[in-house]
Amino acid sequence: MSKRIVVLSTEIANKIAAGEVVERPASIVKELLENSIDAGATDIRVELEKGGCQSIKVIDNGSGIEHEDVPLVFERHATSKIYKFDDIFNVLSFGFRGEAMPSIASVACVELLTRRKNDISGTKAILEAGAIKEVAPAGSPEGTQISVTKIFANVPARRKFLKTEATEQGACLDVVTRLALAHPEIRFKVSANGKEVFTAPEVSDISKRISMIMGDDFSAHCIFVDMQKDNVSLTGFISRPEFTKSNSKSIYLYVNKRFIRDNSVTHAVLSAYRQIIEPRRYPAAVLFLDMPPENVDVNVHPAKLEVRFKNAHGVYELVSKTISQNLAGAETSKGNFIYRLASKDKDKFSYSSLTIREKSPTIPFGMFSRQNLQQAINDDFLKRPVAQKSISTVESDDVRAKETISFTGMKYVGQFANTYLIFENDENLVLIDQHAAHERIILEKLKKTSGEKVVCQSLLIPEIINLTSAQITLFSDYIDFLREIGLEIEIFGRDTIAVKAVPATLAQVKISEMISDIADQLSDQNRMPSLQEKREKILASLACRAAIKANRVLSNEEIAALCRELEATPFNLTCPHGRPITINFSLSEIERMFKRK
Repeated sequence: MSKRIVVLSTEIANKIAAGEVVERPASIVKELLENSIDAGATDIRVELEKGGCQSIKVIDNGSGIEHEDVPLVFERHATSKIYKFDDIFNVLSFGFRGEAMPSIASVACVELLTRRKNDISGTKAILEAGAIKEVAPAGSPEGTQISVTKIFANVPARRKFLKTEATEQGACLDVVTRLALAHPEIRFKVSANGKEVFTAPEVSDISKRISMIMGDDFSAHCIFVDMQKDNVSLTGFISRPEFTKSNSKSIYLYVNKRFIRDNSVTHAVLSAYRQIIEPRRYPAAVLFLDMPPENVDVNVHPAKLEVRFKNAHGVYELVSKTISQNLAGAETSKGNFIYRLASKDKDKFSYSSLTIREKSPTIPFGMFSRQNLQQAINDDFLKRPVAQKSISTVESDDVRAKETISFTGMKYVGQFANTYLIFENDENLVLIDQHAAHERIILEKLKKTSGEKVVCQSLLIPEIINLTSAQITLFSDYIDFLREIGLEIEIFGRDTIAVKAVPATLAQVKISEMISDIADQLSDQNRMPSLQEKREKILASLACRAAIKANRVLSNEEIAALCRELEATPFNLTCPHGRPITINFSLSEIERMFKRK
């Protein structure tokens, strides 16, 4: 028996519609900040309690709202941005559909306080579950202040899907970061539980804002791009090939200062770096596309994160070719095209009692380690005059060395493409991926040492790493875990950590890249729902960094040691990413390939 069709009540319809706009506290922060920017604010403050799960307050010095218009703010599809349908194709403001405020009010309690510049008094409005409880005159500074509490209290099904406080706070800070990158003329400040966690003062040059938020590492390894074709312009900064990330979250794309996620434009960026950076690594970029509003449709996604271009192919070509040309120019000119962003104003950041000194360029990290001392001894022996061996003697020595190498009883044949080790016996031919094998060995060592006493290497001078405020927030929950594996870090200020020790297993890995990869893994929320999975991802990332790379010639001694350790390592069939470590070709398979059977 079929059910009768009924019209949903306004309350239920509003809650369902709110689910498209308000997914989590960060969605509320995004909508409120965009309203503040549309109102012409130059100073915006955000206050979060429990990562935004308990309360969110946004205060701005924008134009404010007329007393008569305050009740309309919470009416669905009430807006001051458009008046007829065709206006959608010429809109430059963030909001225009009139859905955000009603959606927020339907799933939380909202208090609004606003006053226009020339008004004697302001207006206060209180809403609960989408219903207006009070609208009355009230004292108020110029601008608008909106407080949101009891978030998802009347939608428990949505509230149970919220993640940890640190994760939700990180998502809120990501929203602020995206908007702050595109609006250097606005001062942003964020506090969490009464503590300031992010600040971006007003600056005249967008390069200063980008340097402030993206960090000194990006600033030192970026290239300025500027190109225009027809009525579309592309400006921004891209990373040099040696500066890479473990995911694509550091690629910030904007269309008319609106942050977007567009697969086509992202692919255009990545295609320019193809065969320039190693596989499974990503560049960092902040790119601004500017075009007439009628050439882009922003009304295709509930959160307006996706857009449709009138000439998508032209945009793709502009982005891909501009980045390719600038990368080629930077490489051939050996740095002449490198644009150094203005450095951060260090006076604005305090590092507590730690005195940081720059590391001497003449004393690289790990100079006095056992490995480097042994290498120095070996180099010394190599430089001493020795009797010239005959070619036949050298070849016989090489043959004898190879005969000492074995893997599961198979004889070593050689190295193919400086990446794959070849072994054989009477019935099989086996290829071993040297990078994948070493990854698995290091991962299992890290997992074994986690929770035990770890051999770590203390740094003579702590290494200072700049991260975003959102990454710092996430790091705070993993300091104890990182210490368990021998990585000792300490948080200083809003955007800086000091690395004091590293695991001996990872002593040869560049520390800044190691920390950057861990930060990327912590920021990748969607694919890592559990704490254990995040820890495993961190260990896998560290193992990948420390492992020997493809296209590297290995000595016979290195190959023998790798095979011995691989045989003694559990789960040695696949690397931490699930790729096979060994591939076996049986004699019968090979004979079938040659049509012998």
